[in-house]
Amino acid sequence: MNGLFTALSMVIGLATRNLRRYLRRTLITTVGIALGTALSLFSMGLGDGGHNQMIENGVRIGQGHLTVQPKGYLQSPSPSLFIRNPGPILSVLRSSQGVRGIFPRIRGEGILATAAGSEGIRFQGIDPAMKADGGIFRRSMKEGSFLDGTGQRNLVIGEKLAKRLNLKVGKKAVLTTQDSRGEITSVLLRVKGIFQTGSSSIDGAICLLPLGILQDTMGMGKGVTSLAIYLFNPYQQDTVLRELNRMLPDGPDVILPWQKLQPQMRDFVMIDNVFGYLTYGIVLFIVSIGVLNTVLMSVMERKGEIGILAALGMRSGAILRMILLETAFLSMIGIGAGLVLGLGVNWYFSVHGLDLRSFSSQSWNLAGTVVDPIMYSQLRPHRVIQLCLAVLVLTLTMGIYPAWKASRIEPVEAMEKP
Repeated sequence: MNGLFTALSMVIGLATRNLRRYLRRTLITTVGIALGTALSLFSMGLGDGGHNQMIENGVRIGQGHLTVQPKGYLQSPSPSLFIRNPGPILSVLRSSQGVRGIFPRIRGEGILATAAGSEGIRFQGIDPAMKADGGIFRRSMKEGSFLDGTGQRNLVIGEKLAKRLNLKVGKKAVLTTQDSRGEITSVLLRVKGIFQTGSSSIDGAICLLPLGILQDTMGMGKGVTSLAIYLFNPYQQDTVLRELNRMLPDGPDVILPWQKLQPQMRDFVMIDNVFGYLTYGIVLFIVSIGVLNTVLMSVMERKGEIGILAALGMRSGAILRMILLETAFLSMIGIGAGLVLGLGVNWYFSVHGLDLRSFSSQSWNLAGTVVDPIMYSQLRPHRVIQLCLAVLVLTLTMGIYPAWKASRIEPVEAMEKP
């Protein structure tokens, strides 16, 4: 056992000594690994943070992280399909510890008409008394004010739609739609506010109305077309979904995740992630080529020295381990430095954000949702561990060939003069 430790100690000592002897080359390679790791961490943190902001905006504009709606409504969103008695479902949903908020909604399509003309619109009924609902619209109000709980027949409307219909705050408009019995129905509304989210598809087509006005107009009683569920931790969505499916009895309603309700946003995130992984792969491949070059050059320059070690009785396995240890030390020092740099940069951008307002002062419209012009980095621990392991495995793999080549050096041939 003592002999094993002595041999291992000797191999480690030789590996560290070799790195110190070629300090300039060691530093250049270490800096390369550190910069590659830090750049990948920065790109990963900003990408994940941007996706999360986009998804959060999307589910707030849409129907929550999870949605309860009648079976078949997704395929055929008819006003005749609605949750007639949401009370028992709300009681079950509120008992889940993972649920942060539940907001009843009525969604539909109709025609909004004024003296200036008419436009096809999408309307959404919300409860104005629930201050946490409609947050992105509340903070995007440009004129007038948001809906209140007075029960008046008001609506808030997007800026582009208001321009097309020549609507201003206080003006009247008539909404015509289909009620729950399939009959055409209309309601006279007054514009209470105009919002500007920066998304042309939202500002040009969305109207918000008080839930009670729509329930009366569409003959739904206390019914709603959906219940939007917001979670404390979106990463636990699948766990909460399974829990709620167990808690809710099988009936005419179904719980769906946002990925099924907003497939355009889901696909965009998936494709963007694929491009992100390709970028990380290219950066790390370039870094690993640098490691291969460094270790291989080191072996070729020390061919005579390695031959002497072999002549003195050092086995080929020990030589192979020595070169692999050199590669491992290079990788770990570089990864450590990259972690310090990458986490520091991510912390800065998680607090202050990456301000892109010099390109556009407004939010961007992407995949049916709104992207904020200030992006905040968000890096989860398991993503950091995955990246560090990938760098370590890739660089160690690049060290195998030089190590194998060194272990095959013949003492007599190595000590011959060129």
